[in-house]
Amino acid sequence: MKKITVSLLLISLLIALTACASNNSSNGGGNTNTAETNGGSSNTGSDNTEEKVSLRMSIVAGTDEMPAWQGIVDSFNKSHPNIEVKLERLPGSWNEYIQKMTAQIAAGNPPDIGRMGVAYMPMFTSKGQVEDLAPYIGDLDMNEYYEPAMSQYLQDGKMYGMPIGVYTMAMYYNKDLFKKAGIELPPTDWNDAWTFEDLKNAAEKLTNGKGAGKEYGIYANLYPERSIQYLWSNGGDLISEDKTKATINSPESKQALSFLQDLIKQGYSPTPAETQTTPPDQLFLSGKLGMLVEGQWMMPTFSKIDNFEWGVAPIAVGVAGQPATPNFVDAYVVYKGSKHVEEAAEVLKFFVSEEAENIMVDHNIGGIPVLKSVAEARKPDMFNPLTPEEKEVWYQSVNVSRALSFTSNWQELMDAAMKKLDLVGLKELDAEQAADELAPELDKLLKQQ
Repeated sequence: MKKITVSLLLISLLIALTACASNNSSNGGGNTNTAETNGGSSNTGSDNTEEKVSLRMSIVAGTDEMPAWQGIVDSFNKSHPNIEVKLERLPGSWNEYIQKMTAQIAAGNPPDIGRMGVAYMPMFTSKGQVEDLAPYIGDLDMNEYYEPAMSQYLQDGKMYGMPIGVYTMAMYYNKDLFKKAGIELPPTDWNDAWTFEDLKNAAEKLTNGKGAGKEYGIYANLYPERSIQYLWSNGGDLISEDKTKATINSPESKQALSFLQDLIKQGYSPTPAETQTTPPDQLFLSGKLGMLVEGQWMMPTFSKIDNFEWGVAPIAVGVAGQPATPNFVDAYVVYKGSKHVEEAAEVLKFFVSEEAENIMVDHNIGGIPVLKSVAEARKPDMFNPLTPEEKEVWYQSVNVSRALSFTSNWQELMDAAMKKLDLVGLKELDAEQAADELAPELDKLLKQQ
């Protein structure tokens, strides 16, 4: 039913965009020089001279990502002589970046274009702080893009962002430890994914030793954005899809949380306190962690491993038997207050073009390209050094992926959740009791949206 609803929404958007494109191309006495014909700048005089438009673009990004971002900006500026994009990198975390954007909006001087984390989008749309792009992107064929990416920024027929790329999650595993423990390697087809019981059995066999040299079978991460797939595949969820009610206390959700806590209780997974000393990604890199469920964003780091063989596999599924993984789709947005919305939208269209998407792949960032043709054509170049079958784990993951039900006060929900779930991980509070105590707190926060 959800897929049908999303498809209908996209069809509605396509109809709306077609109408917008038709209106923009009609000669009804207004300016007929569109961004397609003159680089996004309007005609300023009878001699057809055009004033160059300068746009600010602010992003949060690691230094290793900047060559890709700058490369895309340079390509746009070269092909659009009447628009100049000036790229600003704001160092720091996502939270720090969002705080800076919020402050600039309040001061009346936001950048024209920004990078937006999907978890923060509802906070900005609820305050009317980003522009609706639908009137400006009517010439894009939405069928050429992955639906899970585009649909995340579609709301009531309005398009509030253009997706950057699709990040999903899967299970990284140490092949050497599997072979040493005599465990058959996990399947690469999401439809044949391990069950919770399969995962637990493997974790038990992989766990070995004590103290600083202990090898753990798996890391059971209880943070909702990293554990939600276990709830989904077991028929549960954190909150309802309409964002009105907590569902963390449903029998299905509590069963999934209890499964994760049991992995910790049995010693197959380190506790949150133990990962403060050595984070789980470092445990995996050091060869002391058999399995780690994480996102594609770890591929650049793990691709440098040369002291053991590793691979990726689908995430284990619960009693519902439905494979699932969250998707995280950041976006390009145009902030409210920009004096050049049409030109900024032209930039965003270029940023989801074949040329820009290929630049992202060349620099190994951005996740799976949102443009299907690029994703297919560049398969040999992505997710190395995985085998072709393991690469398909990532590509198939898009089809089983879901978006979390992000709210305008999502961070408050996460803070409340982790106060309880950290105690679950520390074995100080039973998982089912924690879920029962957490549900009314989440209900209260959901009413404050």
